[in-house]
Amino acid sequence: MKIISISKEKQHLSKITLDTGDEFLLDNDIVSLYCLHEEDSITKEKCERYIFESDVSRAKSRAFWYLDRGALTEKALYDKLKKAKFSEKAIAAVIARLIELKMIDDRRYAENYAERCENANISKRETVFKLISKGVPADLAKEVVENEQVSEEEKIKNLIEKKYKNKLTDKKAKEKVFAALIRKGFSYGAVREVLKKYIEELEYYE
Repeated sequence: MKIISISKEKQHLSKITLDTGDEFLLDNDIVSLYCLHEEDSITKEKCERYIFESDVSRAKSRAFWYLDRGALTEKALYDKLKKAKFSEKAIAAVIARLIELKMIDDRRYAENYAERCENANISKRETVFKLISKGVPADLAKEVVENEQVSEEEKIKNLIEKKYKNKLTDKKAKEKVFAALIRKGFSYGAVREVLKKYIEELEYYE
């Protein structure tokens, strides 16, 4: 096969046209690296290799762009690259390299995210749900959350102090606060116990 033409397609891409009528896009860096020119002979195997290397180069650049904007889990980055229409092989190669470079670390991501949730008084159940939705494997999410230092009861009390203290005015209002805390993922027993003690303390000091 011969290369009939090499034309600039986009900012970083060139379109390669073969005498067979086949066309494909290559990253300009790959074109330069292998010194490709019109009228060059090229084998099918070389075409496949150049296309793969081009996909990896472009996928890596896109991955860096995503990671510059915030940490991501392995799954989240995979989903973004897949949506950008990179090949499975290219995505796998890029993610493997980024893991090797420690630019992607699901455990580190989970621990940092769980710590922020803990500081925000988010329940363990809700934290696990959030971590899984971010792409953290379920087993890892549960393991990380189990290592939290702040108890569920303390989180509930903190939330009452910050958001619900002035809403405990009557029975109906208390029921609404109870329901709101349950919706946040705290257990029935923990919410009932903390609310009971908190209300008793309020009544005592009144």
